[in-house]
Amino acid sequence: MILNRIKSEMSDFSKNHRLIAQHLLDNFREVAFLTAAQLAQRVGVSESTVFRFANTLGFQGYPELRSALQEDLMDGFSVLDREEAYTFSEEEDDLLLKGFRLDAQAILDGAAKLNRADLYDVADMIVKAESVHVVGERSTSALAHYLCFYLSWFLPNVHRLDRDYGLERIANLSPESLVIGITFHRCTRNVVEMIALASRLGLHTVAITSSPNTPVARNAEKVLATPCYFISFIDSYAGPVSFLNALILAVSRRKFGDAVDRFANLEALWKEKGTYFTDERF
Repeated sequence: MILNRIKSEMSDFSKNHRLIAQHLLDNFREVAFLTAAQLAQRVGVSESTVFRFANTLGFQGYPELRSALQEDLMDGFSVLDREEAYTFSEEEDDLLLKGFRLDAQAILDGAAKLNRADLYDVADMIVKAESVHVVGERSTSALAHYLCFYLSWFLPNVHRLDRDYGLERIANLSPESLVIGITFHRCTRNVVEMIALASRLGLHTVAITSSPNTPVARNAEKVLATPCYFISFIDSYAGPVSFLNALILAVSRRKFGDAVDRFANLEALWKEKGTYFTDERF
């Protein structure tokens, strides 16, 4: 945890860095959502000093340090904690723009932290699997649907695991099946248990989550970690959706020849069924 690390290294810091460190320790929940300029103003140091402090702790910059602070916080944050942290010292109009800024930051952080080797490994697992089964619950059910929707364009056996009989489905899958669990921070219990069962039965498993240390990651054969921030009480999935897009593209590249043929067939079917509204004027 970042706090313990800062405490242990406090004596090695310069005077200004100790001021920043002490303010962070005393106001951890607030600092995790401040910009470098805001933190510098509160402590009475320059913004460049804040960035050097982050470098001293081994981070490439202050945004990376702030992301680490938020990760430490969010795993134990209740909805009320999130609302309090999000609205702290913000004007009403700023709260709306802050959401856009956090989403943009999540996408940039995800791009910076993207492990291409792991992403391509999972893409290979998806392509080689006899069948792919994706589980996501509560708000992440939308992400599970999104991933299944696009993978089904060029893979024949892609399924969402339903909560009502997901465990029974997993119990009857072949060893060459792949189970993907999607959950972040305070992981949904049923997703964690489905991945644990799939692993125990010898199936291939992937966890898409916020950290290699989340409960769902412990039993997964492969872990894909992507930043996932919150906007007030909302789990914001701007970062994870961009990450899923990268995974879908990686899979499509491995199925390029087949994908092109399948896309052509799909376009013909969509036209035949009138799936999309077509304005004859265009």
